Amino acid sequence: MSYDFYKTHELILKSAMMNFSAVGFRNASIRNICRDAGVTNGAFYAHFNSKDDLFSALVAEKLQMFNKTYQDLSEMNIGSAEDVLHIFEMSYGSIETLIHYVYSEREVFKLILECSGGTSYENFVSDLIDEECKNTMFFLESSRRFMKRPDNISSRFIRIGSAMVINYAFDAFLDGVSEEANISETKKACDFCIAGYRQLLGI
Repeated sequence: MSYDFYKTHELILKSAMMNFSAVGFRNASIRNICRDAGVTNGAFYAHFNSKDDLFSALVAEKLQMFNKTYQDLSEMNIGSAEDVLHIFEMSYGSIETLIHYVYSEREVFKLILECSGGTSYENFVSDLIDEECKNTMFFLESSRRFMKRPDNISSRFIRIGSAMVINYAFDAFLDGVSEEANISETKKACDFCIAGYRQLLGI
């Protein structure tokens, strides 16, 4: 393919980032994106199938990397009570890696968090909380034999802790809190959750 194809592709992506960031996915139009990119509507459809396809082109790769990092950090082997505590600490401690990635891809995550209404990405945070709850429940159920009070395992309690940590990290990011301060404050929320689990479950 010619250089012009790739140049046009990049111009459309750049214009889309600007338009989506300014007015959100729902209010952005292909017409305005093409106008600001200096290309025709016909040229647009040589590159993307739809406005949603264009939004995905901006965020999908970065979000896949985020999800891969999250899944890699969720792997666990449990053989003792000490392992339970260690995995808790490692799991919550890994939030620093995820926060660092979000800040390193600041523009993309602002787009996902603030401008994705009407796309398949609009529930990113709640979906992440759901995934964290599922993983935590699996972990706790697998660790029952090392707990003094395993009957206190509760999906509602797990959701409160997961939502507190995840929402804080992303809210702080959107509020312009520095990466260092976000990591520090989110760690306090993680420590609070770990202490709560230890007390509630008798670990």
